Amino acid sequence: MGEINKPKITAKGVLVKFGKTIALDSFNAEIPVGISGLLGPNGAGKSTFIKSILGLIEPVRGKIKIQGVKENSHLIERRDIIGYMPEHQCLIEDMKGFELVSYMSRLSGLPRDDAVERAHALLDFVGLGEERYREISSYSTGMKQRVKLAQAITHDPEILLLDEPTTGMDPDGKEEMLDLIRKIGEFDKTILISSHILHEVEQVSDYVVIIDQGKTIKCGFMDSIMSTDDGRYKLKIRGSEENIHKFINKLDSISKIIQSMKEKNQVTLVVTGLNDTSKVFDFVEKGNIQLRYIRPDLLTLEDFFLESFSGR
Repeated sequence: MGEINKPKITAKGVLVKFGKTIALDSFNAEIPVGISGLLGPNGAGKSTFIKSILGLIEPVRGKIKIQGVKENSHLIERRDIIGYMPEHQCLIEDMKGFELVSYMSRLSGLPRDDAVERAHALLDFVGLGEERYREISSYSTGMKQRVKLAQAITHDPEILLLDEPTTGMDPDGKEEMLDLIRKIGEFDKTILISSHILHEVEQVSDYVVIIDQGKTIKCGFMDSIMSTDDGRYKLKIRGSEENIHKFINKLDSISKIIQSMKEKNQVTLVVTGLNDTSKVFDFVEKGNIQLRYIRPDLLTLEDFFLESFSGR
């Protein structure tokens, strides 16, 4: 992956306030075509950013630009190309699933017959079978999530904003939802997933935006963020408690120990900044320590997230 070429969504210096509370603070981000993850702690400003893209919230300062939409155009033009799957339950409970999706299709401008055909196709796509003829009030949370996705894509939007799309789904349902997102992403869509479930975002996203206290912590392609060119290694050692303690002190002098897990007479360590592994073998030989393994450690999104927020 290289640099972003003409990002689909660009936020520059966005300030959003609710009274004295600052929700987005000089926020900057670029969202490319493809699947992107929007990550951050509760209250970080994720939902505020999504609502600002939709035009539901007007920034005090700064701009959010969408490629292909004129800056001063009416909000309807913006929403014509955006699909939105909110986190909260927003469905009309006394409507049947099929009725709701066909109604949303008609609102998007389709004639009645086309709207009916579109609704059936979308409900097939999201995996809602005969349940589509039942009232939504009888649905499980997972079934409601499927209907929410169907209504979000009824007008075939260029941009899809998904706020916690797997909430309330069982493990199989979550995997199916992630697979649906992958399939939608194959059609040159711009998909932004706001989620607190890091491994799910890691499974489907090419790009990630990390936000905290309304500020951008990190933006980048996943393969760049997960890069391990900082001398990151995982190793497991075995020996007496005294010898392990001496070994760790020596290892700490040539690298930074960021994780340590002890079990009985062995310890698993993750280090960064280890530029010369031969010194590790020298410490092992002289310290009467058994080295079980040493190998480059692949950084996970959870690792990156935890390290980014450690000490904050």
